[in-house]
Amino acid sequence: MPVGHEINAIIVAGDLFMTAIAEVRKQATWAIPGLAIFLFGCATPVQELWPPPEGAPTHTIVVSLDTWHAMIAITLDERVTALDRKSVFEEWGYAEQAWYLEGRQGITGALRALFWASPGVVEVGLHEQIWAARTPQPPSETFVFRLSETGYVRLRRHLRSTIGAPNPVLVVDGVKFYPSKHPYHLFHQCHQYAAEALREAGLPVSAWWAFSRTSFAMQLRRAARMADEAAASRAPAGK
Repeated sequence: MPVGHEINAIIVAGDLFMTAIAEVRKQATWAIPGLAIFLFGCATPVQELWPPPEGAPTHTIVVSLDTWHAMIAITLDERVTALDRKSVFEEWGYAEQAWYLEGRQGITGALRALFWASPGVVEVGLHEQIWAARTPQPPSETFVFRLSETGYVRLRRHLRSTIGAPNPVLVVDGVKFYPSKHPYHLFHQCHQYAAEALREAGLPVSAWWAFSRTSFAMQLRRAARMADEAAASRAPAGK
């Protein structure tokens, strides 16, 4: 099978998987607003890490959310700041190995992925567009954050630490899928994976409450507002 068709097949498989578990997540959706209120009182920035002080060196990352999936893109060329221009991004994500790569799908596959700790894969790829621009499952949303030098180093160190073996189990169209150190299940999927990494960089997010796209997006919007408020507080009076 050509690599382009193979990567499309992986994406379609992922879409089917997330559709299968949507009903399970939906049962808990009613609780998200109340839980988020509790969460937001607890999830605070790590002051030494984020937001970066004015004038300090920074690194740009972009978090992409589509209907089901979360990805973190690290901007490798800081000279390019407009997301509608081609650049190079190193993008990280997380998925269940059996469903995405082995074709073990269907109802039993969904139950396995949700309720049994099964092997996960860490996805690492180089792209000219972020996931939000490539996803086959819109609508998508992006969140751009500036990290301090220390926060950036901690983020990359954490992401690398999630890889369980040096050799990928699959390489497709420039994307490498590595065995994950931690298993995949309902309480450790792509949203929690991304939230854990962002917390390492100092952002005010909680992996525990990144249960779904909705709860994770609420936290990211709050973090974006906090970054804007911090920038506004540093602006000279009258500007």
